[in-house]
Amino acid sequence: MRRGLLSWDKVEVPAEVLDARVEKLRAAMAEAGMDALLLYNNFPRPAAVSWLTHFIPYWSEGVLVLPAAGAPEYFVSLSKRVAGWIDETSHMGEIVSTPRLGADLAKRLDGSKRVGVLELNKLPGGIAHPLLAGLPDVALVDATEMYRAARHPADATEIAILRKAATLARDCLDGAYENANYAQTGPLTAAIEGPARLAGAEEVIVEFAADLGENTVLRRIDGNLDLGARYALRVSLAYKGHWVRIGRTYGTERMDDWVAGSLTAILDGETVPGLGTPDVTLEACMGSAPLTAVPALPAGAVGVANLALSVGGEAHLLSVPVLDEDGTVSPLI
Repeated sequence: MRRGLLSWDKVEVPAEVLDARVEKLRAAMAEAGMDALLLYNNFPRPAAVSWLTHFIPYWSEGVLVLPAAGAPEYFVSLSKRVAGWIDETSHMGEIVSTPRLGADLAKRLDGSKRVGVLELNKLPGGIAHPLLAGLPDVALVDATEMYRAARHPADATEIAILRKAATLARDCLDGAYENANYAQTGPLTAAIEGPARLAGAEEVIVEFAADLGENTVLRRIDGNLDLGARYALRVSLAYKGHWVRIGRTYGTERMDDWVAGSLTAILDGETVPGLGTPDVTLEACMGSAPLTAVPALPAGAVGVANLALSVGGEAHLLSVPVLDEDGTVSPLI
């Protein structure tokens, strides 16, 4: 369950921006001949519904119905007493609270001929089976590629929110180190997470490779581990439904500025003197998951470049929020 603040700031995310995203996707639906589009969301898969409506689930699951005309409608397994809170924190039409998501969605879509589903192969069986049973004459088609094509480039509001999220993550990292030297993962996690949540972050996940001399795999730590002479950490932070990651290596000279200045060359596959050939993984928001590994950033997308470097035989792990502008990828902040 999310523990951070869930609210809608209509200055940061205006309703008009959400309406424009809906209409952009609706135009793609019309071209594909779809009567409606279904977008599933739950705790780990909130991104598509959040992008269209600003709704950020703290628990449970639901399906957003985007009809060919009219406001999006949300079918959710939360009780009716939560409908008021959903309405206050999101921009959508009718909110239907029901324990029978699949069956009630089938009733809503009765008369449709062609219905798209984002990530059809990931729609839970408890929803898919009654939905199919109730719509024997309706073609359910996978709309994942259609959605991805409409999802980017990022609009100015999304870029501004992600830049704010990245700045928050960076500032919380810097602030944690201002007045303390850390020997264990627990106090360092608290020093990062506390200020981030007080500043409005909905979620903060801190991962460690606690001793790079032994292991370079980043993972969440249950309990408290001693930090080695060299260690890496990565902060994944959500703000207003938008996720970023920032990762650093500590114990030797920090390489953030060096890597940032060479990032375009690194992503172009060039050999940078002193850095060799880094292992690079790019991530972007492509569907219902906040971040997904991609071979290249979509045009105009905001994403994350995760880099594993070996410098002088020592491993360095970094994660950098990035923005694609006209085919050139550069640091977001």
